[in-house]
Amino acid sequence: MKRLVPYLAVLVCLGFGYLAYLSTTRIVYQYKQSHWFSSLGKQDAEQLRSTSRTTHALTLSSLTIQNTTSSVQNNVNYLTKIRGATSQELWPILDLRVAKDYAILARLEQQAGNPRAAVEHQQSAQALLRSLGWKDTSENDVTKLADLQLHSRLKR
Repeated sequence: MKRLVPYLAVLVCLGFGYLAYLSTTRIVYQYKQSHWFSSLGKQDAEQLRSTSRTTHALTLSSLTIQNTTSSVQNNVNYLTKIRGATSQELWPILDLRVAKDYAILARLEQQAGNPRAAVEHQQSAQALLRSLGWKDTSENDVTKLADLQLHSRLKR
């Protein structure tokens, strides 16, 4: 037992050293992060961080989405959640993406033989597109948008 005491002491010291390293690394990272955009004002820097987080989330959501109704619906819910947490100037970008996903959902529901759900998603897509200033949001145009998106995803 007496022989283990020095080894245990070294092990305890190494453990505390590792914890100190982790703490120091985190503190230094937070300090450096707070100065990344120091040439900007505090409010502008925070807005830039928020915008970059939103665009990053938008990019990731487009990479992970699949051509299934559950995946597209989950993406719509995710984008709606992001929209609630971001500035209003990014809402049109997110709304366009959500409208496109609703159009895809309508097309997928139509192909699955669910006409009621397809009409509901189609109407949601049309309403969002009209709110964005689109002039022609006919059923054919929204269906064409969905078909083009589905076709482009199949190429990936």
